[in-house]
Amino acid sequence: MCDLLSQLNDEDEEAIVTITDTDGETGQYEFLDLVFLGDRQFAVVSPVGSDGDVEIFRVMQYETGEAYIRVQDEVTLLRVFDIFRLKNEDELDFDE
Repeated sequence: MCDLLSQLNDEDEEAIVTITDTDGETGQYEFLDLVFLGDRQFAVVSPVGSDGDVEIFRVMQYETGEAYIRVQDEVTLLRVFDIFRLKNEDELDFDE
């Protein structure tokens, strides 16, 4: 199970999680979805207070816990976002 999912509270309207990435940067994000691309796991989130911006982190599982790596590869970003969009097209509004 993804550690991010354990931060979620079913009673909250927005699913707010705290992520510290591998560069030591910590931020609060609205958790949007967990996406699988092959055997890799990605968290799709939106920074709290942003106007619909989306960020994608690769979730790396280790015996000692998880690490979150901000995805910077354009091809991976587009592939993960396309999967996210298809999964959520009935629930979210995607402006082109």
